[in-house]
Amino acid sequence: MLDKWLPIFVHSTKRPRRLYWGKKLQQVSWPIFFWEVEMVGRVCFLLVVSVVLLFRCAFAYDVTEKFTVDATLSLVYQKVSLDDQEAQSIGVEDSVGRGSGTVDLGFNFHPTDVDEFQVTLSFGAGNGLKYTPIFSLATNADDLESDLKNINGRDRDYLLEVWYKHTFKLKEDLSISGTIGIIDATQYLDQNPYANDETAQFMNEVFVNNPVLNLPSYDLGGVLELSFSDLSVKALAMGSRTEDWQAPGAYRGYGYYGLELGYKLKDPLGEGNISLLGYTTTKDFVDWQGVKGEALKGFGLSFGHPITEYLGVFLRGGWQDDKAQITHQKSYSGGIDISGKLWGREDDNIGVGYAYLKGPDQGLLDCTHAIEGYAKFKITNFSHLTFDVQYLKDKFNDNTKLDGMVYGVRFVVKF
Repeated sequence: MLDKWLPIFVHSTKRPRRLYWGKKLQQVSWPIFFWEVEMVGRVCFLLVVSVVLLFRCAFAYDVTEKFTVDATLSLVYQKVSLDDQEAQSIGVEDSVGRGSGTVDLGFNFHPTDVDEFQVTLSFGAGNGLKYTPIFSLATNADDLESDLKNINGRDRDYLLEVWYKHTFKLKEDLSISGTIGIIDATQYLDQNPYANDETAQFMNEVFVNNPVLNLPSYDLGGVLELSFSDLSVKALAMGSRTEDWQAPGAYRGYGYYGLELGYKLKDPLGEGNISLLGYTTTKDFVDWQGVKGEALKGFGLSFGHPITEYLGVFLRGGWQDDKAQITHQKSYSGGIDISGKLWGREDDNIGVGYAYLKGPDQGLLDCTHAIEGYAKFKITNFSHLTFDVQYLKDKFNDNTKLDGMVYGVRFVVKF
């Protein structure tokens, strides 16, 4: 079955790509030796630049009262281990290890209490395992080298966000804000306190954002936010691009529209949230017959809250319509977060999560299982080290499967 062409969408909405299992795999493989030599050099360069920035700027985080700068260096190495026969069936080695490095820079100017400007840049070296087509889920959800070039087919490199926000404070606990510019939908929708940050929490994409919500990033759009006490309503509209199914190699514009109702959960144990999101797109995604466009549409639920001083839980669920070609139709995930307070190190934590995703009826993928556990340890006031283990299993409708372990380490410096 694996020699058939199964479309697997690598969910980087920042730089849409479609990869195929089987014969096409040979066309996207890289010579590993030369890739590693080049990658090591680029990561070393990023490390040197970041260290220089750290020592020159670490004490100038607040440049002025109204202008702030933040930066994040993230270095990741992951190695996947597969069964010999399964690895041979898709044309990869049974053990593949690759690394990546990114530097994110954010510039925020807030001239008044109700006005805010943001510019975000990101630079990357290496793609890690992200574009090695092994599993249907990306093992590292961060934006890597290929994601940061020709973003969404716009001939724009490294520039992720440029937006302006204005807030109307109607009462003490009532406000309306509007944001317009180049935005990232994941910064507004599907928020979760325990499973939302690929540089500090889980690394697999399924535990960062719900994959069936198809959240776009780094394109023109606007957001309206209504906040009343602990209740919030967010309406988002974006124009982005995907692969053009009528013109291979080209891009096709589409509209994305999302509406989310959220509520902050507060008690003596801490703060969490619960939210319900619905979305739809324009009819610019190919149907299963490959003859007409269909809309992506669906909904998702997100919940996260501490249940004791040391333990927090999160849950996510989602569904999308399967008239268009999709990889997963349903997604259910959940897990726990254990605070380092338990062993006297408040900034450490351990996270464990499980996800089950169901494929569409017309697809070749029956279901996907994902388990991830990580342990994050504070190194200094501005850095932390994470050890990460993932188990992934893709099961196909002809009862064949592909499963394996992914071992990773992540070092992050923030200021």
